[in-house]
Amino acid sequence: MVLWNFQSNAGWPSLHRLLAWLACLAVCPCAAATTDILVLQSHDSPPYQQMLSGFQTSLANRATTGKYDVETVLSGGEGIADILQSQHPRLIFAIGTPASRAALSTEHKIPIVTGLVLGFEDSPPNATGISLAFPATTHWLWLRRLLPDARRIAVIYDPRLGEPLFQTLVQQAKSENISLIAAPARAAEDLPVLLQQLPPQLDAIWAVDGVAAFNAVAVRELLLYSFRNRTPLIGMSEQWVKAGALYALDWDYADLGDQAADLVLAILVKGSLPNGLPTQAPRKVRLVFNGKTAEHMKLTVPERWLPEMIEVAK
Repeated sequence: MVLWNFQSNAGWPSLHRLLAWLACLAVCPCAAATTDILVLQSHDSPPYQQMLSGFQTSLANRATTGKYDVETVLSGGEGIADILQSQHPRLIFAIGTPASRAALSTEHKIPIVTGLVLGFEDSPPNATGISLAFPATTHWLWLRRLLPDARRIAVIYDPRLGEPLFQTLVQQAKSENISLIAAPARAAEDLPVLLQQLPPQLDAIWAVDGVAAFNAVAVRELLLYSFRNRTPLIGMSEQWVKAGALYALDWDYADLGDQAADLVLAILVKGSLPNGLPTQAPRKVRLVFNGKTAEHMKLTVPERWLPEMIEVAK
């Protein structure tokens, strides 16, 4: 059990809210065992640790006493019901897709804030969160900055969730006389055929969505295609760029945790309802690029953007 303190920009919580909380603790001994925030994480890899650290730091910088527990959830979500029954949290903060899916399928009354997820097709009214999906404007901004001469671009996306993003990009491309070729992929098994069907003389391959379609083998196939055809690949994370993609929009995981803390406090302190708090896109973007790939592709990165980028291979 961890104690946390918070202080909102608006100042201390109202006196009657604080007195009511203290009275509850005095009258009902069982309330002392109640967890204010139950943090469920899918595992403890570095991105999860960084997001949790950002969340904890944000709470530690505020000013009322409360409690939170951190639990790691198995991929199937086993054990969540027992955890909820024993802790009675006021709110669940779920980090990662497995933990988020398990929480959303188990609990429909306790407010849920999700993080490190691309999004869900149908979120219940008790849930909100921080999506990993960058808005179309951010994707387009960096494409035009780094590949200003690209005119024929194949866009890989998962049609189950990525269709709205793709259509928004298509409209933007039409306004600038750029051709985007749809390359929808639902699973990794779709990629070999997809690559064979791509038209020749592409200026780039752009993976904007579709985590389900990308395992290690699939990413390697994309990179091989990219290098053999000297067609730059725009990846989905820093790991892709280290492996040879030209660039990717990556995340500031600590800031994602701080964003999640804002939503949590809006619900617990201000009394906001989750369905009144729209899912948020990341506030910050880390643009990572591979200098060796740019050299291999005979591309020049405009110097004016270098201060805003992180080079992972020179």
